[in-house]
Amino acid sequence: MPEIKILPEEVISKIAAGEVIERPASVLKELIENSLDAGASKIEIDIRKAGRGLIRVHDDGRGMDREDLRLALGRHATSKLNVFEDIYSLATFGFRGEALYSVFAVSRLKLTSFRAGADSGYTLEGEGGKVAAELPAPPVKGTTIEAADLFFNTPARAKFMKSDAAERAQLIRTVEEAALANLGVSFRLGIDGAEILSLPALPGGLWENLKNRAASIFGKTIYAGLARVEGKAAGMAVYGLISRPDALSATRANQHFFVNRRPVNSALLRQAFYRGYGHMLTGRHPACALFVELDPGAFDANIHPQKRDVKFSGENEIFKTVSNTVYEELLSKQIAAVTLAAPDGENKFSAPDVPAYRESAAPPPLSAETGSLFGEPAAAMQPSAPADWRGHDLVFMGQLAKSYLLFECEAGLLVVDQHAAQERVLFEKYLDEFSRGAIKVQPLLVPLETELSRSQMETVLKWRDWLKIAGFEIDQRGPAVALLRATPALFYFTQPAFAEFLGYLAEVLGEPEKAAEDLKRNIIATMACKKSIKAHDFVKPQEAMRLMEDLKKTRDGYHCPHGRPTLFHLSGADIARRFQRSSAL
Repeated sequence: MPEIKILPEEVISKIAAGEVIERPASVLKELIENSLDAGASKIEIDIRKAGRGLIRVHDDGRGMDREDLRLALGRHATSKLNVFEDIYSLATFGFRGEALYSVFAVSRLKLTSFRAGADSGYTLEGEGGKVAAELPAPPVKGTTIEAADLFFNTPARAKFMKSDAAERAQLIRTVEEAALANLGVSFRLGIDGAEILSLPALPGGLWENLKNRAASIFGKTIYAGLARVEGKAAGMAVYGLISRPDALSATRANQHFFVNRRPVNSALLRQAFYRGYGHMLTGRHPACALFVELDPGAFDANIHPQKRDVKFSGENEIFKTVSNTVYEELLSKQIAAVTLAAPDGENKFSAPDVPAYRESAAPPPLSAETGSLFGEPAAAMQPSAPADWRGHDLVFMGQLAKSYLLFECEAGLLVVDQHAAQERVLFEKYLDEFSRGAIKVQPLLVPLETELSRSQMETVLKWRDWLKIAGFEIDQRGPAVALLRATPALFYFTQPAFAEFLGYLAEVLGEPEKAAEDLKRNIIATMACKKSIKAHDFVKPQEAMRLMEDLKKTRDGYHCPHGRPTLFHLSGADIARRFQRSSAL
């Protein structure tokens, strides 16, 4: 008996589906792309049970006749390719002919379509890749695809799906990306009977529609900080909306990159985008809907089954054009303002260069031992301070720049970063309350509110139960407004701090029940950062002394929860040397 055998068609189809269809959002993306390629001007989407129950997409495109319907469900069935070389010059989204075949293999599918001029429409029904019925249908323009009971025949794959909230967030983001990329197409999204997005294509051209879509998808707060950019190079155009340097966010959740209207994840584009801001980001992140248009032969979207990654033939030119577009169209205006204000026309900024790019790694988790974001032991980062400063009396001398507290200590000077010190104090107090299950909660007389994108809202709602245990009561008003009704008594939230905190949650968190303890510690550290005394806050002498007493009681008074130093000490000898004296004070 030979050991090598040809796999049955049923097994082949499930393997192919596994490459293309990871989750409900993968199905939705493929179906939307088919509608766009069919010339649709209106796409209506209905979701049930986070896509597990039903994904229904109706479009008003060209439709298919009876024979095309039959062919469309077969493997490698496509209208976009004739010879292999065509794959390098495609202007369409779907082209492998695997999408419907793969969806059909793992769902119960109903495909209805009508092509103008035909006697009637037709419907095909089946499951697991096998057609069970072929019926006439009313002559309704376009195509309707219904994929129900996703992964019904591959239960092992279904187990890897995330919570309903996580899957809904991905489904919403898929529609948001498609709507930003295709401004001339109307989109409507309903989930479990509720309308989540309604984005009509309005008269007024590209920029008017882009602004309207961005306002709806990003939310009013993010949208208010966006600016228009445009740039061109040989055979390439870059345009879109990006954050002004004075309107950056805590996370990069609101970043969308498109190549020839295809949503992509590209390390090169992201690094070029960031490089265009030079040194103005200061640890914060810009939002964007940034579009790159170039010859279809200049990039390859065929390097990944889901076509999310792209490879460019001229990476350096792409990098330079994107970074220079951001820099010249946005930051040059900032430079002009600085030049007018600075003496002798001093220019603090320089044009971006072209470095080797790579996707920057995610920040490491907090160390369970030190509470440091970087996981380094305290001794490795020890600032210059007397080892026994905790045991000495301090004399408060004053506040410098409303940011640093000055104390006389051991005939020397102790300089304390008031913000970093308060972070450490609040971090350890809250951590202690949390570990004892004794968090003191303060209801807010007037709830704080912030607007999120619909996909961000779904992500935040996943954490609502855990956040309540952590002392935060978060509610929802409408599809995109989050309300804060109560907080831990240790923290005081302003509206901007609340918005940043939720943005952080939407960006970095996964499944609450699967989150490691160090991730939850990271959340606590972030809360302490946002809520503690800020630089440029006035501190009274008694408040300064109380802060130092609290800092003395912490396990690591030398570092904030993120590993930055809280203080340093100049001894009398240090100061004397600065004045070229031979003896101490």
